[in-house]
Amino acid sequence: MLFYLKPVPMRFCLLIFLFLFGFYGSSQDSSWLQTKMSVDLFYGQKVLLKPALNQSVGDIKLATFGQPMTYLGVAFSGVLSVNRKFHYPAEVTLAHLVPQGIKFNDSISGRISGFNIGFPLAGYDIFRNSRNVDLLMAVGFNTGRVRLFGDARLEQVNAYFSPYVALSPRLVIGRVAMRIKVMFDVDLTRSRWRNVWFSRSPKVDLGPMKNSGFSSSISVGWIIV
Repeated sequence: MLFYLKPVPMRFCLLIFLFLFGFYGSSQDSSWLQTKMSVDLFYGQKVLLKPALNQSVGDIKLATFGQPMTYLGVAFSGVLSVNRKFHYPAEVTLAHLVPQGIKFNDSISGRISGFNIGFPLAGYDIFRNSRNVDLLMAVGFNTGRVRLFGDARLEQVNAYFSPYVALSPRLVIGRVAMRIKVMFDVDLTRSRWRNVWFSRSPKVDLGPMKNSGFSSSISVGWIIV
């Protein structure tokens, strides 16, 4: 039986992001775990399982959006301590979808952008006794939205909530941390686009879009704990 989750509002996402970030202050007491806390800048790309925006409207064939989506963002890596007994290595991320141009035909073109917030729910460091090398396995969820803009007929948004599994090796040299991360997530929300609240003009039918896919990223950060 299929079920769908409602997209998480952006304000709620930001509140949770700040709330989780507060947990990291207690990571200094996690002497049992050698994972060091860092603030990282990362570059990543994501390929959707199913290309989006490849529907036809009458005789107009829309451009296929099957190219990787590019993200730039910041991550907080370290030990997430929920209480004195339950803590685990994790990474909280906030990313911006770099705007990309999309052209449907000579009269309809625009750009696509958005944001993504990633939350860890559980994690395990295979090299937990090493101070300079980590191999983190994690599960969690991504939430955010994709937005089209640049033409009144395209101004629509697609919000999503997608649980993920991820694997990320990290190397620490002095106070510099370097990480490679691979991830797979599955979008559980409805695939339809929604109108931007301030836009009243008629819209192009974009067809369904699911944000499920594979992503990879590289990051460089600074050890702060």
